[in-house]
Amino acid sequence: MPLQKIAKQIVSLADRHASTPVLITPPYLSFRPRFFIELTRELLTHTNRGIRVDWHRGMPSALTLLSDQVAAFQARAINRALLQSGLASTVMGSPIKRKHSSKLTSDLSADETPPPDAQAFPDHQNASVQITAAIARPGGPTRDLVIGLADARQELPPWTTAIWLGSSPQEIQRLRAA
Repeated sequence: MPLQKIAKQIVSLADRHASTPVLITPPYLSFRPRFFIELTRELLTHTNRGIRVDWHRGMPSALTLLSDQVAAFQARAINRALLQSGLASTVMGSPIKRKHSSKLTSDLSADETPPPDAQAFPDHQNASVQITAAIARPGGPTRDLVIGLADARQELPPWTTAIWLGSSPQEIQRLRAA
């Protein structure tokens, strides 16, 4: 499915159908930070809202601790990539501080404002990925556009609509039966 079609479907589900769109992938599939950069850019051509990806991690298993640590590392990498591409001006709600070499520092100060290169988009068009135990309900056209991200084995709340990526119909049925 082309990225433009996914972006249009996400905005339509959120704005016209009052549903939180959720990108569903097989357990073995993960996206590189570049995917989130391109998806965010495409979404910003269709909406003037901030974009938040709720990465749903509410799946109990023996490997939960390890997989949650890997997911946290991936979420930080994605947020850094969004920041460096100019699609985010904050990291998890805190304005960032940059050195003159434009490398990120570990100092986060709520009193400092990011430099102009970190504000390629206004604050209402800020993008981030966060790990959550639940996917948020749709918030309406004045709030952030929330997109869920989950793997095929996870149960979704009734206010969500699945957008299946990287799976055939046969694989979806097999994963759900397991």
